[in-house]
Amino acid sequence: MKKLFNLVMGLALVFLLSASPGVAADAPFYQGKTLTLIVGYPPGGGYGGYAVLISRHLAKHIPGNPTIVVQYMPGGGSMVAANHLFNRATPDGLTIGTVAMGQMFASQIAKSEGVRFDLAKWKFIGNAAVNTEILITRSDSPYATLEALKKAKQPARIGYLAKGDNHHMFGVVVEEALGIRFNSIFGYRGGGEADLGLERGELDGRTVNLNTYLIQHPDWIQRGFVKILVQGGVPDENGKTIRDPTIPNIPLILELSSSPKVKKLHDFTALGTTIGRLYVAPPKTPDDKVEILQK
Repeated sequence: MKKLFNLVMGLALVFLLSASPGVAADAPFYQGKTLTLIVGYPPGGGYGGYAVLISRHLAKHIPGNPTIVVQYMPGGGSMVAANHLFNRATPDGLTIGTVAMGQMFASQIAKSEGVRFDLAKWKFIGNAAVNTEILITRSDSPYATLEALKKAKQPARIGYLAKGDNHHMFGVVVEEALGIRFNSIFGYRGGGEADLGLERGELDGRTVNLNTYLIQHPDWIQRGFVKILVQGGVPDENGKTIRDPTIPNIPLILELSSSPKVKKLHDFTALGTTIGRLYVAPPKTPDDKVEILQK
C-alpha cells in the first residue's frame, strides 16, 4: 500500500510540475502567438498571392503553430514596407515581410531618396520563387507581335507600378533590344490594379512575372486575351540564361539583341527576379527565432 501511495503521489507531483508556470516556459515560443506577414503591395497582385498561400501552410511547420496574419502595407513600390520592417517593426520574431527586393537593392545602390534601410542588416529567411519576366500585350491591340511593336506609329501603353522596379527594368531591356520606346504609365498601386487597367483597355500591355500570371490569370493566356511576346529566361545549373521550360517557344530577350548594353541591363534585371520573392525579418531579430522561421 505504501508503494502504491508513493507511486500515486509521484505521478501527482509530475502532473503538478508539468502544469506549473516554471515548466510552461518550455512550451514553444510561437505557441499562442500571432506572426504578422507584411506585404509591400495591396491585395490582388503577385506578392499578396504568394503571401496568402504561404500563410496558409507556414504555421504547421513552426513549433507552436502560431496564427499568421497577412498585413498589406503598399506605397513607393514597397519602399514604405521596407522602411517599416527595418526601422519600426519589433525584432522579436513575430514580424516578417516581403518587398520588391530587386528594387530595394537598386534603390540602395543608387542612394535613392526615401531609402531608410540597409540590406546587409536584414535577417533573410527564404525565397518563395525565382521568377521569369515576360512582356505581354492584349491580343486585340495593334501590338500583338514583336514586329508590330517595332513598326507601330504610336508607342504601346505599358503599365508599371514604380520607376526602377524589376518590371520597369525589364521593360527598359525590351526597349533597348527592339530599338523602340514605350508610352510608360507609372503609378499603379499593385499588380491587380494594373491588370484592371489592361482589362479596361487603358493599357496595351505589361511586363510581369510568368509564375504570377500562371497562378492568377491562366485563363488570360489560355483563351488568348493576352500574348506573351518575349521572356527574360531563367538560369540553368551553370548560371547561363535559358528559355523557361514552361514557355519554350517564347524567345529570350538576349536572342533579340547582341548589344553589350542590353546584356548588362538584362543581368541586372535577372538579379531582381532571382531575389524578388525574399522574405526577411527585421534587423536584430534573435538568431534562434530566425532559424526556426528558416527551417
